Amino acid sequence: MNEPENDQLTRVVDLNAKLMSSAASNYAYNKINNVLLMQVLAKLENRDLEEIRANVERYIAQFADEFMKKNS
Repeated sequence: MNEPENDQLTRVVDLNAKLMSSAASNYAYNKINNVLLMQVLAKLENRDLEEIRANVERYIAQFADEFMKKNS
C-alpha cells in the first residue's frame, strides 16, 4: 500500500472511532434522559415506574423497527 492510501485508511479508521464514540455517548445520554423522563412521569401521574418503563421500551422498539424499515 502506498503512502496516500495509508493516510486515507488512517483517517477512515480515526473517523470511524470518533463516530462510534459519539454514537455511544448519544446512546448513553438518551438512556439517561429516558430514565429521568419516566421518573418524572411516574411522580406527576402517580403511576408505577415499571408500567411507564414497559411502555417506553415498547415504543422505543416500535420506533426503532419503523426507522430500520424506512431506511433499509
